[in-house]
Amino acid sequence: MVLYAKMTKPKGIAVAVDNTQFSIAIHILVGSARYMHVNNAQLAQSVNANPIFIKRIVGKLVKSGLLVSSRGRNGGTSLAREADAISLLDVYRAVKAPGLFAIHHYEKVAGCFISTNIQDVLTDVRADIQCEVERKLSQLSVQDILDDINVRKKQSKNGVTL
Repeated sequence: MVLYAKMTKPKGIAVAVDNTQFSIAIHILVGSARYMHVNNAQLAQSVNANPIFIKRIVGKLVKSGLLVSSRGRNGGTSLAREADAISLLDVYRAVKAPGLFAIHHYEKVAGCFISTNIQDVLTDVRADIQCEVERKLSQLSVQDILDDINVRKKQSKNGVTL
């Protein structure tokens, strides 16, 4: 029985990295819901991120119909619909958030039952978990997040504003 194989990264396979676009997109939408109209500089300051990065995410949210954006001196963003009508699943799909976990694509080792089956089994597990995550995200709205933040702000001694 083969217990381990030499691990080599196949060409063309990227190593997964943390993707924060989903949480930042929610941050942007909650800020837009709270303050009705905010500009990218204000959002970048609140998120503590590069304004160009914020602009890219705002672009995805505008393209998917979650935000409307205006240019010019008084330009900024606002929600395209009510905060309670924007589900976290809408946001997840808008930014094309990555899946829950990556599955390695190393060559299968002939004669190793685990090696020849692990990818298929984990693909099924990931699909089941992904469905549950999306189901839960569909039940939560941007308004739910804002409401929770407001509760926490009231409970804290030092509520910080955008």
